[in-house]
Amino acid sequence: MLYRSKAPFRLGIAGGGTDVSPYSNLYGGAILNVTVNLYAHATIRPLDNGKIRFVHINENITEEFEAVSELPLDGPLVLQHGIYNSIVSRYNNGEPLSFELITQMDVPSGSGLGTSSTLVVAILGAFTEWLRLPLGKYDIAHYAYEIERIDLNMAGGKQDQYAATFGGVNFMEFLEDDKVIVNPLRIGDDILQEWAMNTVLFYTEQQRCSGKIIEEQAENVKNNKNDSLEAMHNVKHEAFRMKHSA
Repeated sequence: MLYRSKAPFRLGIAGGGTDVSPYSNLYGGAILNVTVNLYAHATIRPLDNGKIRFVHINENITEEFEAVSELPLDGPLVLQHGIYNSIVSRYNNGEPLSFELITQMDVPSGSGLGTSSTLVVAILGAFTEWLRLPLGKYDIAHYAYEIERIDLNMAGGKQDQYAATFGGVNFMEFLEDDKVIVNPLRIGDDILQEWAMNTVLFYTEQQRCSGKIIEEQAENVKNNKNDSLEAMHNVKHEAFRMKHSA
């Protein structure tokens, strides 16, 4: 039997960066975003041969391991390793699983659409279906955040995981103690269709590492750099303004 899941990529409309700690903990963050019909896909096929097999189609990468309780946190598919380790530890009593995981994305990595977080959400969705995990949308989004930001120590914010899990047009608030409130916006189909007809995405064939940008931003907040803080306050206020005019 196959267990499939997909999660949509997002476009940030306003408030980008205010979902990143320590800003969100100190001042509260707010973001308006929308998902598009481009997805990260994950398929799990259970195996009975005592093996773990990862296949990432975009980069033509295949890895195979013995089914052990913990995989090394290195290599090009470190996201898959980290997700597996967490699932086994938290939901399978430390007992190894044997399966094939096939992943594919409709956009390249590093394209600015929240690719890594969206892929994590898609993979968690497939595991949730296979193992019948008791996870709702908020649970999956926060779990994806924990795996990336805590387990794998990857710099970043919170909006991508929640956008990929909830989908649609959302106004999100990010508060202290990792509290997140997702407010779906009720926008008429006619407006959404007009929006889609007037939106064009271009791939520039350039990739960027958001981690470095986010680390610099966090450092500016810690050091109370006034121009950086003012800029972030402004983009947050713009997100609120756009929410009220939607």
